[in-house]
Amino acid sequence: MAGISTQHQSSNAATLIFGLIHGTGLATKILEYQISEDGLLPNLLAFNVGVEIGQILALCVILIVMGYLRRSDNFPRYAIGANVLMVFLGLALIAQHIFGYLHSHTH
Repeated sequence: MAGISTQHQSSNAATLIFGLIHGTGLATKILEYQISEDGLLPNLLAFNVGVEIGQILALCVILIVMGYLRRSDNFPRYAIGANVLMVFLGLALIAQHIFGYLHSHTH
């Protein structure tokens, strides 16, 4: 892509991959609700709107906290710790979903 730095391209790719994994997780979660065919579209829309509102609220909280932490001289250490924690929690959640899926389909 002309005019886009390599770092920006890597960030875009990481965001795309994360979005695909995240969307797949949500799609498998909604299957558990066993939504009837009658009213499927309104229920799917309501689910997605709810997810988006939750993400916006979480982002607001994160931005407020990050604004305060950026003022600290220890911000780089906090940022690294937060990133390591997020990766660990993400991997744990992926493992939980995979094992839950495999367990529910073997019995």
